[in-house]
Amino acid sequence: MPQYHALTSFVGFQSHKVVRWKRHHKSWIELWIEYQGRTLRCGGCGRKCVRRHDQVSTRIRDLDISKHKVFLWLPRFRVRCPCCGVHQARSVIARGGARCTRRFELHLFILTDFMPVKAVAEQERVDWKTVKDVEIRYIVGLLRKRDLDGVTEIGIDEVSEKKGHRYLTLVTDIGKRRVLWVGRGNDSAVLKRFFLWFGLQRTRRLKLVVIDMHDPYLFALRKSCRARIIFDRFHVVKPLHLAIDKIRIRQYKELPPEGRRYVKNSRFLLLRRREGLSAKGRVRLKELLAVNETLNTAYVLKEDLRGIFDIRDSKTARAEFRAWKQRARESDIPEILEYVKLLDRRRFGILNFFKHRKTNGLSEGFNNVVKTIKKWPMDFMIGVISISRYSVSVEN
Repeated sequence: MPQYHALTSFVGFQSHKVVRWKRHHKSWIELWIEYQGRTLRCGGCGRKCVRRHDQVSTRIRDLDISKHKVFLWLPRFRVRCPCCGVHQARSVIARGGARCTRRFELHLFILTDFMPVKAVAEQERVDWKTVKDVEIRYIVGLLRKRDLDGVTEIGIDEVSEKKGHRYLTLVTDIGKRRVLWVGRGNDSAVLKRFFLWFGLQRTRRLKLVVIDMHDPYLFALRKSCRARIIFDRFHVVKPLHLAIDKIRIRQYKELPPEGRRYVKNSRFLLLRRREGLSAKGRVRLKELLAVNETLNTAYVLKEDLRGIFDIRDSKTARAEFRAWKQRARESDIPEILEYVKLLDRRRFGILNFFKHRKTNGLSEGFNNVVKTIKKWPMDFMIGVISISRYSVSVEN
């Protein structure tokens, strides 16, 4: 009996004692546990119950002792609850239906911070699905404890989930650099669901929202949120790149055969930053711009606009932006004129960028992570997106 008392103290379960143990082939140990308490709590409502309905013993995995696996024979009770009827009782040792103790699951979860799931499974001699399920469960639990009251700046972006124009909407906290929410779709309805989940009081505290120039997002924000809207600089410049490519294609069709050789295969020469070109590319770009005035004008306008977005002073940037639009109109290039009309329609979000200088860089970076794991089902994605650990809530 004294050895059982020593094992009980060593194992350290509250209101439980070891009544028997057995060692098998120097590789694993079995311990039989007995509950010493008088009352139990209902697993449904948490009410204290005295009457026990029945009990069974379940074999579950616990923390290793030295190099020995440890298995516990744990009594599982069902109680007669005045509210829920016959229901399984709660246990401080293991969750209902679990095959591992709570402390063993916590041990696995801590290891996943430093090791891949497969390595943890091999080290602890369990199935990798067990480790992954534990990781998902703990992340979901930690998500419920997040403090979202201090969120004042968010970014909203979309990423393709599957082929066939199926998208996900990602909402990020710019201040704390974390992902807040992921939902299916890229229309105004998905943002309505986000604000419903986020809560009215938190929505009212929002000051800045960074988005691309997607009309459904803009429509939903104007109806649900009072924050200032900022258009991400990448999505502002992107339509200009498309316009320059259209100019290149038009010029190629209009030029005679002997002049086309300069324009052919020149798309990336025109769209890349000058600093990113090789020496050979710079020479070829110089030859192209020397023989084609229209492309030269469009290229200079593109580089000037990129420089304007790098200006830190808000007043100077706004003045340069207005002057740039005037030069763009004077170029009289149809594709550039269409782009200027787009800027006029979206000028409030662009001018807000010059003042606050917030971007959607976090969302764009996280999009790459989503693209690598989007082959997994959405229900499994919450566990796989561990790069934003304890930060992302995924809409089911």
